[in-house]
Amino acid sequence: MKWLNQLVFAAMGCVVLASATVGAAPTSKGRDVCVAAPTGGGGFNTFVFRDVAALSPGRAVALLGLYFTTGSQRVAPVHGSAIMASDGSVRLGFFVHTTAESTNDFTVAGVTDANFAGTVSFDNDGDFKVNGTLDLAPVDCDTLTIP
Repeated sequence: MKWLNQLVFAAMGCVVLASATVGAAPTSKGRDVCVAAPTGGGGFNTFVFRDVAALSPGRAVALLGLYFTTGSQRVAPVHGSAIMASDGSVRLGFFVHTTAESTNDFTVAGVTDANFAGTVSFDNDGDFKVNGTLDLAPVDCDTLTIP
């Protein structure tokens, strides 16, 4: 009888383990998305978003990555989010932490396509008002040299 109790206990443990893995999030890696905009001084503002989850209407995804300009070669962390509308356009917003090696952090927000290409606004003085725009264009991530 003791072995039967042990068998029931072991079977219950297997059921608990199996049910815990059924609801687990998939571990598939997202895609990297890279965009750049001219700085006006001959360089480019470059944004690299790593492991971006698949976009679908009504689903928000996290944006994590990095920023650098081809002129200064200073790298800074980026975080934000994006959501696709029912028409396929993407609303995105992110924060760039450049004060580690520069003079100011800044935010970026706008409506783009699924590859984050489009004209976006930025606020670089912290007043939550637009200070200018960036024309983001897709860049092949494999061609970038990250400082």
